Amino acid sequence: MRTSFQSSKAVRVGALVVAPLALLVALLGWSLSTPLASSPDEDFHLASIWCGSGERDGLCEPASDPRLRMVPVELLNAQRCFDHLPDQAATCPRQPPSLLVETDRGNFDAVYPPVFYAVMSMFATSDFSVSLLLMRAFNAVLYVGMMSALFVLLPRARRGTLLWGSLATIAPFGMFLIPSVNPSSWGVISASTMWLAVLGYYEARGTRRRVAFAALAVLSLILGAGSRSDAAAFVAIAIVIATVLSANPTISYLRRATFPAALFLVAVAVFLSFGQSNAVNPGVGLSVPLDPTSATLTPLQLFWINLTRLPELWAGAFGAPIGTQSLWLGTVTPGVVWFPAILAFGGVVFLGLRALDWRKAICLGILGSLLVSLPMIWLMRDQIMVGQGVQSRYLYPILIMLAMMSLFGLAGANARMNVVQLVCIAGVAWAANLVVQWMTLRRYVTGLDARWINLDNGIEWWWAALPIGPMALWVATSVAFAVLLSVCVCYGAVARHARQFGPSRLLISP
Repeated sequence: MRTSFQSSKAVRVGALVVAPLALLVALLGWSLSTPLASSPDEDFHLASIWCGSGERDGLCEPASDPRLRMVPVELLNAQRCFDHLPDQAATCPRQPPSLLVETDRGNFDAVYPPVFYAVMSMFATSDFSVSLLLMRAFNAVLYVGMMSALFVLLPRARRGTLLWGSLATIAPFGMFLIPSVNPSSWGVISASTMWLAVLGYYEARGTRRRVAFAALAVLSLILGAGSRSDAAAFVAIAIVIATVLSANPTISYLRRATFPAALFLVAVAVFLSFGQSNAVNPGVGLSVPLDPTSATLTPLQLFWINLTRLPELWAGAFGAPIGTQSLWLGTVTPGVVWFPAILAFGGVVFLGLRALDWRKAICLGILGSLLVSLPMIWLMRDQIMVGQGVQSRYLYPILIMLAMMSLFGLAGANARMNVVQLVCIAGVAWAANLVVQWMTLRRYVTGLDARWINLDNGIEWWWAALPIGPMALWVATSVAFAVLLSVCVCYGAVARHARQFGPSRLLISP
């Protein structure tokens, strides 16, 4: 009995200390895996970041037209030689940081909310590589910190919802986006934390814990509403979901609900205030179809084609190809990544139907309807087909919430899964991360036309000041991620065998 108690304590310590550190190492490994301008539309985002704190000498200077800015040309041209050329390494000719050019590629007309760019701009200097890595590291720390705080604050019965819902969706998309300078980074963090923070606020019995949940909810609101207007909309949806799940017709509940209601109004106001809410792809006009084929179709034909191909957008969030490309900048992901990842996600959603009441059914219905209605509205409005304009990462936050929401009510650190099921989810996440990071490194280090497994062979691009090569980085990241997953499996297994929790049911109070 004593040995069992000591093992359980060791696993809990691992979950609180080792797991966050391992996750941080894995995310930092990803932050070093790609060069400047390797995420979607990064030239737009980099210019916006360098101008995020206003005009500064050598970083962002006024132009002849007030709608333009002078920014370092390297920010705009860094991806020109490898964008959608997966066989080309990231060896674009570099321009001196002092060379500035006029551009309209930036958030100069408030298409995006300004908070993300303003925060990232604190790290902007004339040393682009150092600035980029600091921004990526900041976002990685932010994600780990918020997820760890939420894990500690949540009652044990809720931790499995956070843990396994996240692990079922974090690879491959999340591991790339979170430590990036794309505003979607904050959108992912917000989607991963907002609804559980608000739910924890509703359910908390102690004032300190309630205040802590409220602080996390405010920070999650700032991240979501401060990065993308669609992320602000998802924040509002997360608040609605948490409110539905915890609804209680009492005066004390109504008083408590005033705080989430205020957050909801702020999120809606932000969504309606920025131009991105009216555009699929900010900064790019879609007045004409991207594919001539769609111009020859009637609205009914276009609607039917898009409806039948709609699941491609959902699967794309796990790396599945949409048309001829997947993930980012033309990189195609093999089926060994996306097929098991989709199975694991589907398994989690299907498992969640074991604990279903009317409240949870309403919430799942809201998320499911959004996965259908939002992309269809965007596609039909712009008269384009699946694979044009609308990207899977726009829907990725909804999929994260759907996975977590599915596990709601399956009490315990293991979400009422057995050890085999836990190992399967962890194994799929590890394999997806392993393969996609190798492909990403290969894509930028040499280009995908190189076939050898050893990433150190024939290096064409790499960080000049980094003391290790791409192969060592890949191994270290994979080991760190394996440590994280092993601790999570052990934590869930110990919780299951210790029988710490009651029967599987929907819990309204911790």
